[in-house]
Amino acid sequence: MKNCFIALSAVMFLLAVSCGSGNRDESDPQAENELHQTTLVLLDSIGVELGDSCYVFGSIEGLGYTPDGNIAVLDRISADIRIYSPQGVYLRRAGGRGSGPGEMHNPLCLFLFPDGRMGALDPWRNGLQVYSSEVEYEGIGMEVSNNVHLYPEVVSDSSFISLKTEFIFDEGTAPIAAAFIGLFEMSVEPEITYWRVEMELDFSILADLAQKYLLAVSMAVDTINGIVYIAPNSNTDYRILRFTLDGEQLTDLELDVEAIPLTENEIRIEKEFIRMRLTSLEGGEAQYNVQLTDPLMHRLPVTDLEISPDGNLWARRGAENEPFFDIWSPGGERIGSAVLPGAGSRSRTWEFEVCDTGILAYDIDPDLYQKIYLIGFSE
Repeated sequence: MKNCFIALSAVMFLLAVSCGSGNRDESDPQAENELHQTTLVLLDSIGVELGDSCYVFGSIEGLGYTPDGNIAVLDRISADIRIYSPQGVYLRRAGGRGSGPGEMHNPLCLFLFPDGRMGALDPWRNGLQVYSSEVEYEGIGMEVSNNVHLYPEVVSDSSFISLKTEFIFDEGTAPIAAAFIGLFEMSVEPEITYWRVEMELDFSILADLAQKYLLAVSMAVDTINGIVYIAPNSNTDYRILRFTLDGEQLTDLELDVEAIPLTENEIRIEKEFIRMRLTSLEGGEAQYNVQLTDPLMHRLPVTDLEISPDGNLWARRGAENEPFFDIWSPGGERIGSAVLPGAGSRSRTWEFEVCDTGILAYDIDPDLYQKIYLIGFSE
């Protein structure tokens, strides 16, 4: 039941994401055409369907470049962090499935610290498993066994920003689920809370909540300029919240974009994707309903937030068939875009990591074998 509860909490944080329309940026079409556009290109990939187990991925739950330029990948199925060279050659690994020191059971997210250490949050193994840059086990860096931190964004060697849940059960009243994003100093409770919402908990529509909220919230932290970005769930409105690291709210980023309805076939594919994704997160058949009954009817306006090495925000538009990012300056001005032509509609389920060393992506759809895509700039 512990597995189900932790996975359920990962679904339930979702209940509360909300957003308003606010003032819109009525973009001038001429100004849109004058914005600089950067073209990306696929350079190579890591991963095979069958063959050498070092290159077969079961369920990628996080990846990124290490300070020395290698690529670290957390795989939940093999319960390890694998290290690859910048060219995609397997080098070594940390952890592995088991109950011994440094081994893991079901790691959920990856931490890459500036000093070269790595961590994998595994509540089934008491919390954050920490490894040196040479993949030697260093112990538990933070004790966590339930209501785990989700989607961590590392700020420093001892702090990170993450989404977390809280459940309130008072006798005689309906249960409440709270979701909040805060700054954590290797702790269960946040030092600063940027955003928090509460909502009545309804256990009968978990798959619908997972689609609308678990897979529809993005965040990023710009450590250069000290800005936190949050894109809460919205089916039609392009809106990104901004805060300073100290918690002061800045002006939202908004665009007037067209709402693109999903076709019947796209809704069918989305239903199957949600079912497969929830089943994959459970590591087997889920102990709750994974069937969508009230699917989203439009493509999400914003599906991913990333920070470029120069401190600009990259916000991916969900309405586009292929990867398209709006580029925003730290001051809140839209200054350009980045596109990856030729990736195809399959790339709609790609997760991106824009790092100092380069750009990585992987497909979260559990129905296909996973690859890691190495991406560069065409010019």
